[in-house]
Amino acid sequence: MMHRSGGDRAAAVNNVQRLMYVVAFLDLAGVMMVIPLFVTHLRDMGMSPLMNGAVRSFYGVLQLVSSPLVGRWSDRWGRRPLLLVCLALSAQSYLILGTSTSLWVVIGSRIITGIFKHSTTLCKAVLADVTPPEDRPGVMGRFHMAMGIAIILSPAIGGGCQGGYTLCFVLLPSEMPLHVQTEEAEASKGHPGEKETATRPQNQLISLLKDIDWRVFSDIFLVDFFLTFSSYAFRSNFVLMIDENFGASPTAIGYIISFQGVVGAAAGFFTGRVSQYFGDSQVVLFNSALMQAAALLGLTFTPSIMFTVMLLVPLSISGTLIRTATSTIIIDRSSPSKIGSVTGVAQIIPAIAGMTTPVLAGLVQEAGLRGPGLLASGAAILGAAAAGWAAHFGHSSRQAFTKVT
Repeated sequence: MMHRSGGDRAAAVNNVQRLMYVVAFLDLAGVMMVIPLFVTHLRDMGMSPLMNGAVRSFYGVLQLVSSPLVGRWSDRWGRRPLLLVCLALSAQSYLILGTSTSLWVVIGSRIITGIFKHSTTLCKAVLADVTPPEDRPGVMGRFHMAMGIAIILSPAIGGGCQGGYTLCFVLLPSEMPLHVQTEEAEASKGHPGEKETATRPQNQLISLLKDIDWRVFSDIFLVDFFLTFSSYAFRSNFVLMIDENFGASPTAIGYIISFQGVVGAAAGFFTGRVSQYFGDSQVVLFNSALMQAAALLGLTFTPSIMFTVMLLVPLSISGTLIRTATSTIIIDRSSPSKIGSVTGVAQIIPAIAGMTTPVLAGLVQEAGLRGPGLLASGAAILGAAAAGWAAHFGHSSRQAFTKVT
């Protein structure tokens, strides 16, 4: 076997990183073109609002269960095969969703998407495999920037998404390593009983959750839940709030949302430098959580549309920094053989937040229009407090746990 020189290896790593940015862009572009029209599409097909909500909630349940399994399978069998399968089946389910006139076929397509829509998790695992720890904040920032650009441009790229998926299928085999064989996969070769257990997904999921060292990850998972919950709670009422308080037109609301996306995407350029400045992703997370809490509290009581736009700048920047820092911390704490498993389990957090936010935000909105904003601000403050504790008090204990494991 020929060994690559340092320059060739660096070029190969850069190619893989760029490819993951492309995959992230195309994947989220497809999602953002489907989600806004999904509710009305089901309504036009005769589905009741209750059934409509049940279908969307069931998607979250499927993601909750399947994400850790897909992450673990990628540790065992390689990132590329799982990523190809997930992209292919997700693209097929979107095609079925857009062309079918049968209600049950559409529901079936959403089930497929719920089980296999994990390209974001797998892309993060690939980036972690090929990127040195000191470069991960900048790489993850550009990864989230690519997704932010997809949110902005997805309405304009329209039918080109299917061709983009085809491009990914062509590029992935040539640019990614043939097979990422982890230590865990090698160790399992000599244990037939373990393989038999792995063929039963429910047993494998239980084994995976037991295998996670919760002492190492519990604090970052808690921070991630509070900050994700706060973001979802604010979004659930944002459009209604600026419409009721300021009488903003639909066009103005669209521009405001696009502006927020532009700022968040632009922030991805600077995440690496921010991380270098602070020297620790946990400190970045703490300061970003404080920024998010302050911005949310200000937006809840903003007196004008101008102040709203101004406060969306720190909110968008903090959101990008939080996502990047959270991903970096989780990956840095993972052993190389379990990166896919841990990132898969980490996807449970936004799934739980997404399932609980609509109910709680709806309840507090009954008390007043500012209810969801106050709920979001409170969750962000709790997240900032947890991030501060982790940054200042939990570091040494986590290092001890990591050395033991």
